[in-house]
Amino acid sequence: MTFSGLRITGPDAGPYVLGQPLDVLDGDLHLGRLNSVSLSPGGELLLDDFRTTDLSRMGTWRTARLVVVEILSFFVYRFPSISTFGISLSADIDALQATAGAAARLAEARTQMLQSVGASEIRMTPRPHPRHAAHFVVSAAWHYNTDNAQLLAEVLAQERLAYAERRQAGAAQAAPAPAPPRSMIGRLLAKERHNNDNPAAT
Repeated sequence: MTFSGLRITGPDAGPYVLGQPLDVLDGDLHLGRLNSVSLSPGGELLLDDFRTTDLSRMGTWRTARLVVVEILSFFVYRFPSISTFGISLSADIDALQATAGAAARLAEARTQMLQSVGASEIRMTPRPHPRHAAHFVVSAAWHYNTDNAQLLAEVLAQERLAYAERRQAGAAQAAPAPAPPRSMIGRLLAKERHNNDNPAAT
């Protein structure tokens, strides 16, 4: 089956209404939530407090990257009257921040992701954190124009493809070994019958 994207809903799996938190799912698997959506007096839509589900279980930072790109794409195409989006990424990810320097690497990865979709005014701001040293908030603005829309569409397609490949690989690992072809089973049974008929055969 071709993977065509994640499912985005409002709270309790209902239709999304602007201003509500937003959930991201793959089928019934919850991947993340955007907790804060607000419209500034100047008409900028502010997207803050992205939270991904247990990333150690999902296995890769790229799943969180897909969640952010899916959410931005959803707002861009669902609400065409909004042309400027403020994005703030600050959630800690324990699976990626358990080693020295990991928080800075995560902030850099977030910066590169925002750059890849055409975001500008990117800022990396230190923020004290009770468990992780050098915790950073990465914020940016994304302005709608033809070039940025093209970049966003290309990155969305790339991340969907990478996610589909990871999902397919995971399913292949979890699947039981396939049964031998029927013709092979027949040959093995024939050999067993032959050996039973001829005890001396080896």
